[in-house]
Amino acid sequence: MVQRFKKIITNLLFFLELQLLISVVITPILIAWGLPISTMSIIGNLLFTQFLTVFICISALLFTSDIFGISNYWIAQALELTTQTWHYFLSYGSAHWLIGFPFWMLPITIFCAIIACSLYYIKNISQNYRLTFLIMLCMITPIAHIMFEKKSIHTIVMQGNQAMHLIKTHNIIYAFDCGALGARPSSQSWIEYTLAPTLINSMGATHIDTLIICKSNSRTQSAIDNLVQHIPTTKIIRLDQQIQHKSDHESMIKYLIY
Repeated sequence: MVQRFKKIITNLLFFLELQLLISVVITPILIAWGLPISTMSIIGNLLFTQFLTVFICISALLFTSDIFGISNYWIAQALELTTQTWHYFLSYGSAHWLIGFPFWMLPITIFCAIIACSLYYIKNISQNYRLTFLIMLCMITPIAHIMFEKKSIHTIVMQGNQAMHLIKTHNIIYAFDCGALGARPSSQSWIEYTLAPTLINSMGATHIDTLIICKSNSRTQSAIDNLVQHIPTTKIIRLDQQIQHKSDHESMIKYLIY
């Protein structure tokens, strides 16, 4: 019993070490692509591995029984139950688990990845030391982000000839839409592949605190719905009916920046 418990602990430590190494190595790639990082990846992978093993085994039994003409009703029910259980756990997923790091942190994360890989070229280094170093390397990125984060950031994202101003001030992220959401050709692809990566690369953010609509058309509301689904947005303010001149929203933007 004691040996079995020790074996479980050893396997869990090996899994933790592998996940930490993957997290450190993959972080610069995600930053370069403007993709977020999940804070629940280690726990998610631990659970997903078990479900994937069960799913593959049951699927193999179902496939084999179907080939040989064996009744497989209960096997199919077990597979359906496994799938529904996995979907149930997925329903608890949240976009708030995602974090992002700005592009200026890419050299730091590359350095951490090189150090992490070099640990396995050093002989006679114990697993405890490797785990300690990997945990420290994982902590360097968020700590550096907090210490050297800029207090005020302003970025302009274009779609066609329309713009959206992204402003971060006092840890609050504003998005001033000056017609970009309603511009052609596709607001959904622009939100997913341009706006979200730009938000992460420039500010290290995966959310918008306040979305301010300064200019709209018939496509804007649908675009707002797509944005809220892909990027968590706390508050939406419609000023498109109140602002009559371009200089009005420009003065608001300059006020937030300066």
